[in-house]
Amino acid sequence: MNFEKFVAKRLHTEKNLQHSISKPILKMAIAAVSLSITVMILAIATGKGLQEKISAKVTGFTSDIQVAVLDLNQSLEVAPILADSSLLQKFYNIDGVAHIQTQITKNGLIKTETEFEGIVIKGIDENFDWSFVNSHLIEGNCPKYQSSKKSNSVLISQKLSQKMSLGVNDNALFYFQGKNNNQPFVRKFKIEGIYETGIELFDDLYVFADQKHLRKMNRWSENQCSSIELKVKEGFDHQQVLAEVENNSPFDTRVMSAQDSYSQIFDWIKLFDMNIGIILLIMIIVACINMISSLLIIILERTKMIGLMKAIGAAQISIKKIFLYHAFYLLRKGLILGNGIGLSLIGIQHFFAPIQLDPEHYYVKSLPVLLSPENWLMINLFSIVICMSMLIIPSLLIQKVDPIKALRYE
Repeated sequence: MNFEKFVAKRLHTEKNLQHSISKPILKMAIAAVSLSITVMILAIATGKGLQEKISAKVTGFTSDIQVAVLDLNQSLEVAPILADSSLLQKFYNIDGVAHIQTQITKNGLIKTETEFEGIVIKGIDENFDWSFVNSHLIEGNCPKYQSSKKSNSVLISQKLSQKMSLGVNDNALFYFQGKNNNQPFVRKFKIEGIYETGIELFDDLYVFADQKHLRKMNRWSENQCSSIELKVKEGFDHQQVLAEVENNSPFDTRVMSAQDSYSQIFDWIKLFDMNIGIILLIMIIVACINMISSLLIIILERTKMIGLMKAIGAAQISIKKIFLYHAFYLLRKGLILGNGIGLSLIGIQHFFAPIQLDPEHYYVKSLPVLLSPENWLMINLFSIVICMSMLIIPSLLIQKVDPIKALRYE
């Protein structure tokens, strides 16, 4: 067995620690390391969980990439783009494109006998991917649109449902501005279902309807739409797919990612990375200070042993290794304890969700957690490397120990 490890393990045994005056301080060091690891795990898991959940909601509602006509119109009602079969086939041939759908956006007004509210109609067709909306369906069903006939079924948000006192199977009048400021169009739609994403930007405004109604109001041809939406396959580089879409798009179009379209949301969740970084830095500093303090106390307590080992010819580096191994064993205890607590708390939150959030501020009802194996390994490896590197500083005190003075030390 390695000599330094053998001596360090003997020093670390419960019997030796029991008679050590530094035992309470060593326990504090272990507690500080375990607390730091726990907080770091929770910080990364909650921060990455929120980023993943919120970005998935935005891209799920709007798609990953949108292709629309290039103009200076900043409103939701833009000039139409021609989504003919040749253009759609070009997009389908791009490696990484999972699904393509068209949509027409139009401002409108929903009115009942007692209430009215401004809305945005998102006109979709039979090719629309309902997977995201289905996962956020509160009541009723998603409308089923067909290419052969118009449907008067719509899907509204829970907020609009509550504001307008509308439920499933209720009817409501929808008003739209006429072409060239003519008389408004009035349509009577039936509420087929109610959804809730938790994102105010969508829940306050958007209603899903059959785009055939909007196309007729706008006097557009069958292949014209407000934008073409593309979903990217999981595991593919979104920026690379975006660049390919741009290369295959007509010269008079603009190609935008969901991050570009909703930059205010994505800029906000990017701030989580800075918060996580600050927390990690503070926790690493706390762990390092406590480990340095504990190692200094161990060295001072074992001054006589250091002097004796020097007197019998032990090398400086060998003595340093003994105390660094001893400190590592303390660090290991803290890591095991901290990982156990941190992973347990994440598991409890993932399966039982005891911590709830206000959806108006955080866009989610419960605190999401996400800890990848890479992030977990990064926390532990960085903690070990940084703490052990910092412990080299107090170990230099061993060089200053004079064997003669040390053997007289009381």
